[in-house]
Amino acid sequence: MIFETHAHYDDEKFDEDRVELLSHLLKENNIGNIVNIGASFRGCKDSLALANQYDNVYAALGIHPEEMDDFSEKNLNWIKENAANPKVVAIGEIGLDYYWIKDEEGRAKQREWFKRQLQLAKEVDLPVVIHSRDAAEDTLNTIVEYNKQNNKKGIIHCYSYSKEIALEYTKMGWYIGVGGVVTFKNSKN
Repeated sequence: MIFETHAHYDDEKFDEDRVELLSHLLKENNIGNIVNIGASFRGCKDSLALANQYDNVYAALGIHPEEMDDFSEKNLNWIKENAANPKVVAIGEIGLDYYWIKDEEGRAKQREWFKRQLQLAKEVDLPVVIHSRDAAEDTLNTIVEYNKQNNKKGIIHCYSYSKEIALEYTKMGWYIGVGGVVTFKNSKN
């Protein structure tokens, strides 16, 4: 049985056939469970709605670093309140993404909200799903600090850094998610 640990079936590209797709995946293709990952604040709400609609769908709630307009106290409080739902299994997809954000002010905002969401995960006693793109050192340093204060672990989603950094995460008990980028021609490292 397959456990899909990172899906985004709340995405608008599934609007026309989401019900058919999820029914087909869960009943006919040996998919046991799906974790639908919140990325935007709207995605968090939609992920929770999907989890509440389907027995074998669960939700992770968090604000993706590229969704900086969604960083607010109101949204963070909503995530905290809804994290108590038994269908919520993680806080995520949270982290750092420096690919598009080149200015230090934007990166500092991402780091602040990354730490805030990690603190929230600690408060609600849930593991985390981490997104990191072009931010290897800052992500690792943040996780090392977080790991000192918390025994809940998580997964570094769609990992694309070095073997050495991967080993640092696994030594701390974290999981490494391997995404489709490993199939790209320039992914030799």
